[in-house]
Amino acid sequence: MRGNSLLCSFFCLALFGLPSPLPSLHAQTVAEEHARKLDEFLVQGKLVAAASHFRSVLEQQPDEPTALLALGLTEFLQALEYLGNSNYRFGTLSNSATEELPLLRLPVPENPHPDQVSYDELCSVIKQFQGKVRAAESTLARVKTENVYLPLYLGRARLDLNGDGAMGDEETLWRICRVIAPQLEQAQGEAFVVGVDGADVHWLRGYCHFLQAVCDMVLAYDERQLFERCGQLVFPNIETPFLAPKDRGRMADFDLRSIADAIAAIHLIRFPVVAPERMRAAHGHLLAMVQQSRLCWERVLAETDDRNEWIPNPQQTSVLGVAVPREIITGWSKVLDEVEQLLQGKKLIPYWRQYSNQLFGFGLEPADQIPEQGKGLNLRRIFFEPQELDLILWLQGTGVEVYLEEGPLSTPEAWNRLTQVFEGQFFGFAVWFN
Repeated sequence: MRGNSLLCSFFCLALFGLPSPLPSLHAQTVAEEHARKLDEFLVQGKLVAAASHFRSVLEQQPDEPTALLALGLTEFLQALEYLGNSNYRFGTLSNSATEELPLLRLPVPENPHPDQVSYDELCSVIKQFQGKVRAAESTLARVKTENVYLPLYLGRARLDLNGDGAMGDEETLWRICRVIAPQLEQAQGEAFVVGVDGADVHWLRGYCHFLQAVCDMVLAYDERQLFERCGQLVFPNIETPFLAPKDRGRMADFDLRSIADAIAAIHLIRFPVVAPERMRAAHGHLLAMVQQSRLCWERVLAETDDRNEWIPNPQQTSVLGVAVPREIITGWSKVLDEVEQLLQGKKLIPYWRQYSNQLFGFGLEPADQIPEQGKGLNLRRIFFEPQELDLILWLQGTGVEVYLEEGPLSTPEAWNRLTQVFEGQFFGFAVWFN
């Protein structure tokens, strides 16, 4: 039950974050009014009207924190709804290929008559989604996070994922979450109360930066050949000059043609760089994500209340029912330090051919000892000096030799020490903590 609750909440991209103290009766009244209005809009799925309303409020009170927060949350939901609309419009397939792609996981209904999609149109969708996420992050960046608080009933909110303008019961967030947590009941889902506070503003800003980094990394390279020859693995109706992709239809994952497409897709992951500045931008977003995570935890640890917490400190109770002891928080802080040093090039990723007897460096034998100083990949240079991304050559090793340097290494032993406090659930906590 604990695992399902985490997954359910994570999926909603965990759409928001949640609770903290109220500084005064007036602030409480204002927050409650904004929460009531936002809830009223979200129950009806009227995101455009919600955004318009809170922009009007901000014209009169430009720095009103709860109105800014409500607008930022609305804009983020609009970005998710746009992504859902696009996935539905093009009939994004649900299979082993799309399960691993971060922009294709929204559980949209199946479209019996999907539109044809071209590579250029897909790139346009990614750019527009990134722009919407950027707008939400910019709004959230204006929120003064010291005492802001906005209670919400997330489960009652509706997203028009198929873009038909009609908000069906299946498009409420609690039903969307039920795709991942089947045991979730309507009363439980609709009564799921969360409170967005200053810590959660930083949490959501961190996710906004992560999503923008993903978009920039995709758009930095030219994936046209992969799309036009193997895009049928993801979309049922692609615009392509080739005959083979057009005969696929809706096949099972292990259909012979599907297997051939998957092999070809791996072969075609040879992406020329077309927008190197986007890789630099992605690097900046990843560093900003780390910084926002630190700010989030500063706020979390400063909290003295205990009200529907999204990410709790050791004295609080999470709405997910998961405790976060002090050693977990300390461990996460050390993980952030290690990630930051890798992004800055102050530590290197060990070059597997230099140190491991295992193919690609996976499954290191006990005898494989990686020193703290040695030969490794400078991750920062991959972002600032991008070259063609050839998956096979990168795995083989020669494709990344241009990025090799001598210096301090981020070793598997160090990561084992950093993550052992998570007791085998590091990935789940990482998705939750951001």
